[in-house]
Amino acid sequence: MKRLSIFLVAGSLVACGGGEPAADAPAAAPETTAAAPAPAAFDAVATFNTVCAACHGTSGMGDGPAGMALDPRPASFADASFWETRDDAHLFTVIKEGGAAVGKSPLMVGWGASFDDEQITQLVEHVKSFKPAG
Repeated sequence: MKRLSIFLVAGSLVACGGGEPAADAPAAAPETTAAAPAPAAFDAVATFNTVCAACHGTSGMGDGPAGMALDPRPASFADASFWETRDDAHLFTVIKEGGAAVGKSPLMVGWGASFDDEQITQLVEHVKSFKPAG
Protein backbone atom coordinates (compact mmCIF):
# COMPACT_ATOMS: atom_id res chain seq x y z
CA MET A 1 0.00 0.00 0.00
CA LYS A 2 2.87 2.32 0.85
CA ARG A 3 4.40 1.76 -2.62
CA LEU A 4 1.09 2.54 -4.26
CA SER A 5 0.88 5.84 -2.35
CA ILE A 6 4.40 6.82 -3.36
CA PHE A 7 3.68 5.84 -6.95
CA LEU A 8 0.48 7.97 -7.00
CA VAL A 9 2.24 11.00 -5.51
CA ALA A 10 5.16 10.70 -7.95
CA GLY A 11 2.77 10.23 -10.86
CA SER A 12 0.78 13.29 -9.81
CA LEU A 13 3.92 15.42 -9.69
CA VAL A 14 4.93 14.39 -13.18
CA ALA A 15 1.41 14.88 -14.55
CA CYS A 16 1.10 18.31 -12.94
CA GLY A 17 4.50 19.46 -14.06
CA GLY A 18 6.25 18.85 -10.76
CA GLY A 19 9.93 18.08 -10.58
CA GLU A 20 12.74 19.94 -12.36
CA PRO A 21 11.83 22.55 -15.00
CA ALA A 22 12.86 21.79 -18.55
CA ALA A 23 16.22 23.27 -19.50
CA ASP A 24 14.70 25.36 -22.28
CA ALA A 25 11.77 26.63 -20.20
CA PRO A 26 11.83 30.40 -19.69
CA ALA A 27 12.51 31.60 -16.19
CA ALA A 28 9.53 32.98 -14.33
CA ALA A 29 9.32 36.75 -14.41
CA PRO A 30 10.10 38.35 -11.06
CA GLU A 31 6.97 39.40 -9.22
CA THR A 32 6.55 43.16 -9.08
CA THR A 33 4.28 45.12 -6.84
CA ALA A 34 2.65 48.32 -7.94
CA ALA A 35 3.27 51.37 -5.82
CA ALA A 36 0.39 52.18 -3.53
CA PRO A 37 -1.71 55.04 -4.86
CA ALA A 38 -1.17 58.38 -3.19
CA PRO A 39 -3.83 59.21 -0.65
CA ALA A 40 -6.49 61.54 -1.96
CA ALA A 41 -6.27 65.13 -0.84
CA PHE A 42 -8.57 66.04 2.03
CA ASP A 43 -11.69 67.83 0.84
CA ALA A 44 -13.21 69.84 3.70
CA VAL A 45 -16.42 70.63 1.79
CA ALA A 46 -17.08 66.99 0.90
CA THR A 47 -16.19 65.91 4.44
CA PHE A 48 -18.53 68.51 5.94
CA ASN A 49 -21.31 67.34 3.63
CA THR A 50 -20.69 63.72 4.59
CA VAL A 51 -20.02 64.04 8.31
CA CYS A 52 -21.45 67.33 9.57
CA ALA A 53 -24.38 68.14 7.30
CA ALA A 54 -26.60 65.42 8.75
CA CYS A 55 -27.00 67.69 11.79
CA HIS A 56 -25.81 71.15 10.67
CA GLY A 57 -27.26 71.00 7.13
CA THR A 58 -25.35 71.55 3.90
CA SER A 59 -25.84 75.30 4.27
CA GLY A 60 -24.65 75.26 7.90
CA MET A 61 -27.97 76.51 9.26
CA GLY A 62 -28.42 73.72 11.83
CA ASP A 63 -31.25 72.28 9.77
CA GLY A 64 -29.92 68.87 8.79
CA PRO A 65 -32.34 65.96 8.95
CA ALA A 66 -30.68 64.35 11.98
CA GLY A 67 -30.42 67.71 13.72
CA MET A 68 -34.17 68.17 13.69
CA ALA A 69 -34.51 65.46 16.33
CA LEU A 70 -31.83 66.86 18.64
CA ASP A 71 -32.35 68.96 21.74
CA PRO A 72 -30.60 71.32 21.79
CA ARG A 73 -30.66 71.88 18.04
CA PRO A 74 -27.29 72.06 16.24
CA ALA A 75 -25.67 75.46 15.89
CA SER A 76 -26.47 77.57 12.88
CA PHE A 77 -23.24 78.88 11.40
CA ALA A 78 -25.30 81.37 9.37
CA ASP A 79 -26.50 83.12 12.57
CA ALA A 80 -24.45 86.25 13.30
CA SER A 81 -24.94 85.80 17.06
CA PHE A 82 -23.18 82.41 16.86
CA TRP A 83 -19.99 84.18 15.82
CA GLU A 84 -20.03 86.70 18.69
CA THR A 85 -18.41 84.20 21.05
CA ARG A 86 -16.57 81.87 18.67
CA ASP A 87 -13.08 82.07 17.22
CA ASP A 88 -10.92 79.59 15.31
CA ALA A 89 -9.57 77.99 18.49
CA HIS A 90 -13.09 77.42 19.83
CA LEU A 91 -14.28 75.84 16.57
CA PHE A 92 -11.15 73.68 16.42
CA THR A 93 -11.72 72.40 19.97
CA VAL A 94 -15.38 71.61 19.34
CA ILE A 95 -14.62 69.71 16.13
CA LYS A 96 -11.70 67.83 17.67
CA GLU A 97 -13.00 67.15 21.18
CA GLY A 98 -16.77 67.61 20.96
CA GLY A 99 -19.25 70.09 22.37
CA ALA A 100 -18.79 69.02 25.99
CA ALA A 101 -15.15 70.17 25.81
CA VAL A 102 -16.38 73.78 25.67
CA GLY A 103 -19.44 73.44 27.90
CA LYS A 104 -21.85 72.83 25.03
CA SER A 105 -23.98 69.84 24.09
CA PRO A 106 -22.36 66.41 24.42
CA LEU A 107 -24.46 65.41 21.41
CA MET A 108 -21.82 67.16 19.28
CA VAL A 109 -19.23 64.40 19.17
CA GLY A 110 -15.50 64.99 18.79
CA TRP A 111 -13.81 64.00 15.55
CA GLY A 112 -10.18 64.02 16.74
CA ALA A 113 -9.87 60.27 16.28
CA SER A 114 -11.01 60.55 12.66
CA PHE A 115 -9.22 63.67 11.44
CA ASP A 116 -5.75 65.08 12.05
CA ASP A 117 -5.14 68.68 13.13
CA GLU A 118 -4.59 69.94 9.56
CA GLN A 119 -7.85 68.40 8.41
CA ILE A 120 -9.69 69.90 11.38
CA THR A 121 -8.19 73.30 10.54
CA GLN A 122 -9.57 72.92 7.01
CA LEU A 123 -12.99 72.06 8.45
CA VAL A 124 -12.81 75.19 10.64
CA GLU A 125 -12.15 77.26 7.51
CA HIS A 126 -15.14 75.71 5.79
CA VAL A 127 -17.41 76.34 8.79
CA LYS A 128 -16.28 79.98 8.72
CA SER A 129 -17.49 80.20 5.11
CA PHE A 130 -21.07 80.14 6.46
CA LYS A 131 -20.45 83.26 8.57
CA PRO A 132 -22.69 86.11 7.42
CA ALA A 133 -20.93 89.10 5.89
CA GLY A 134 -20.74 92.18 8.00
